[in-house]
Amino acid sequence: MTKELSKERVEFATKKEHFEAAFKLVYREYLKKGYCSSNPSEMRITVYSALPDTAAFCLWRQNTLLGTASLIIDSPVGLPIESTYSNEIKTLRLQGRKLSEVSLLALNSDVISKGIKPLYFAERLRHLYHLFKPIFWYARKSAECTDMCIAINPVHKMLYSSLYFEQFGEERVYESVNKNPSIAMRLNFDQIEERCQKRTPGLYKLFLGNPLEMKKISEIFRWNEDDFNYFFNEKDFLTKAKPEQIGYLAQIYPNFGVKQNGQSILRKCI
Repeated sequence: MTKELSKERVEFATKKEHFEAAFKLVYREYLKKGYCSSNPSEMRITVYSALPDTAAFCLWRQNTLLGTASLIIDSPVGLPIESTYSNEIKTLRLQGRKLSEVSLLALNSDVISKGIKPLYFAERLRHLYHLFKPIFWYARKSAECTDMCIAINPVHKMLYSSLYFEQFGEERVYESVNKNPSIAMRLNFDQIEERCQKRTPGLYKLFLGNPLEMKKISEIFRWNEDDFNYFFNEKDFLTKAKPEQIGYLAQIYPNFGVKQNGQSILRKCI
């Protein structure tokens, strides 16, 4: 391992400046790909980012953010993917599955090696694998989920299939990413070791050969009022949230004065 690679690490975002760096990276990369429109804050944040069980993972090389992704655990306000694949998610819940979703995924295209395309794609793949390993173990062991879902552009299907994700939703228009096409993919954790070790021993060694243990994000981080106000109440990211989502935030943060469209929301149960 080169000295440069040895300095790469994946950590939870727990500080204001780390969340801001992650949200800004997602915004920049989504804007480049046409997945979002410009906004004054130059950040990409959703109502799910405010949930206490959502973990934002950051891949760093020293002080440079190489990539980020958030893992959202199913809750009373659901998952982002339900906006397009509600029936499919409902079916999985009825089967007793405990679901999670990878969201706000972005790799820093300004830092990842460019030039010869095969080298560029290989570097992106390495960063993605580095980011996904702790997310995999967190979802499976720390959060005790049975499945990890993701909505992706169909052009990336082969990549996620190589990581044992399976398609469970047909191609549709995904409104929240500027109406780009998407498919729903799902990683079923049942017997994943046996399947991976038998079919792809190299991938097994990379992802499963060295288990990771992590505390739940709720044990080490909770939004404080100042940072919640900065990212959510003072911006317009909650304007498109559903009433039940805003109500849930008001319920779990009763002292924060959760606001939508500049108006405080009274605490209520859903």
